[in-house]
Amino acid sequence: MKGLLIKQQRMKQQMTQEELALGICSVSYLSKIEHELIKPSEEIYELLGDRLGLDLRSLNDSFDSVIYDRLHSWHEAIKHNDYTTMIDIHQSLRESLQHNYHIELNNLFMIFEFRYAFTLNQLDDPSEKIALLKSIAETSNLEFQYYFHKILGYYYLMENEWHCSLKELKQAKATIAELPIDDSELYYHMGYLYSRLGNFAESILYAEKALEMYQKTLHYTKVIECCMLIAINYNLLSVYDVAEEYFQKILRSANSYLTHEVRAKVYHNLGYICINNNQYDEALDYLEAALALKESEQMNPANTLYLLALTHYSIKDFPKAKLYVEKGHKIAAEFEDLKYLYKHFILLHRIEGTMLQNIFVDTLKEEIIPYFKKANELEEYKDALKLLGEIYYEGKRYKLSAQYFKIATQSDFQGKEVLV
Repeated sequence: MKGLLIKQQRMKQQMTQEELALGICSVSYLSKIEHELIKPSEEIYELLGDRLGLDLRSLNDSFDSVIYDRLHSWHEAIKHNDYTTMIDIHQSLRESLQHNYHIELNNLFMIFEFRYAFTLNQLDDPSEKIALLKSIAETSNLEFQYYFHKILGYYYLMENEWHCSLKELKQAKATIAELPIDDSELYYHMGYLYSRLGNFAESILYAEKALEMYQKTLHYTKVIECCMLIAINYNLLSVYDVAEEYFQKILRSANSYLTHEVRAKVYHNLGYICINNNQYDEALDYLEAALALKESEQMNPANTLYLLALTHYSIKDFPKAKLYVEKGHKIAAEFEDLKYLYKHFILLHRIEGTMLQNIFVDTLKEEIIPYFKKANELEEYKDALKLLGEIYYEGKRYKLSAQYFKIATQSDFQGKEVLV
């Protein structure tokens, strides 16, 4: 295992094989050492260790079950955003592993430290860290490979790199099948990702699997998150009665665990259901309650303001609709929320009847449609294409109109507005 340790330490120190081997042995000989193909003399080990700052003669590389359990306790603290605990354990593990060079223990520490760093927003050079971890994964055990793919998938998920995330999470799912463990967090992340990709049925399957596991462990906060994800998926599938059952269940059964943020999301989504059921009075009650909670918690209320504006527009109360849409447009700009900046922009021009103006058409064509496509905002992209087609049809530019309707119809995108 000394060869793997030499390779790992060399890569951690960003040292090339040429730099490490210089004056000690050939590069090809070092490569064979690192791949455990040959066992060099103690003198070679000593020289390589000195250059790396390692004492390979009295190396403690024994498996320590206490450190192993501590590593998993640390990862649990990171998963639950327990900042005080995760910082304390991180420091104690660093101290312990200064004297223990067991390969798999150190590998687990590095992959968990990667998640620790991006959880605390302290990840300086992600590409460099990922390259190192990927190299380690090539020769590591299944447990490391599982956590590598899962944590990297979660990292890409947080970075909105959906397809990279899907690739890694699928690999994690394939790897976990060969391990004597199960992981509810993996299935929740896959459920969330499939929802973002517009595959709501697949998302529900994974979210229900995660929900079942969280219920067994009595992890009520995660139970709420799973129910929320399932309910939103049913909302997006237009199965409003089932979605409403889940949202009402959250309000009834988890009252003591509901934060203002979660309650605001539930009210927002119940308002959305009422709009689609033409229950505008009930929609306004839910949405105003959601808005009050969001403002009290300093949350971004742009999406709720949009639904309030849309509700008033639907009941032809245009002055109130304009009031909400103007407020929502301003707040979306403050929060740098481009999705709702553009949605409020479109609704404002719809209210004012100015969608045929060149400034609106140019903004829709050159800014809004490209943004929705790039951001993978599925339904907004298609709706904007159809709106542009309608505008060109109104202006008797029938060929151009047909082109935009064709693009919208043949688009590979599918799905509706994601509400969280």
